[in-house]
Amino acid sequence: MHYSERLLIHIKQAERITQAAKEAAVREAGITAAQQAALAVLSDNPGINAAELARRLSVTPQTMNSLLGRLETRGLIARTPHPIHGTLIEIRMTERGAEVFATADALVAKLDARLAEGLSEAESAAVRDLLARIVRNAEAAGR
Repeated sequence: MHYSERLLIHIKQAERITQAAKEAAVREAGITAAQQAALAVLSDNPGINAAELARRLSVTPQTMNSLLGRLETRGLIARTPHPIHGTLIEIRMTERGAEVFATADALVAKLDARLAEGLSEAESAAVRDLLARIVRNAEAAGR
């Protein structure tokens, strides 16, 4: 098989182009794609700690702390001690963070719809399923 026919080439090209499109979309909300991803996880997991957030986004703890520092400086998140385990720091979106996330999420949803133009719902579901299987295969290969 010629290298240009390998899945890895096509996956990387799709990732590069869609990530650039997402960066451009969320820039309208005044945040980066990495910040949007962190806010997305926080929206579903209020009170999560930085280590778990880093794991879920596949970044180093150092990268996550830097990202959280920028979000906190802008008033988009708050870090507070856990009420029982005071050494644990909980992270939550502020009201302003929720507003910025809602704006960014709407922009990402519009981008997602544009990416799916010309695909039926069944085709979109098939793409999601195939990509999920590829991720599982890649995770298994990395073990």
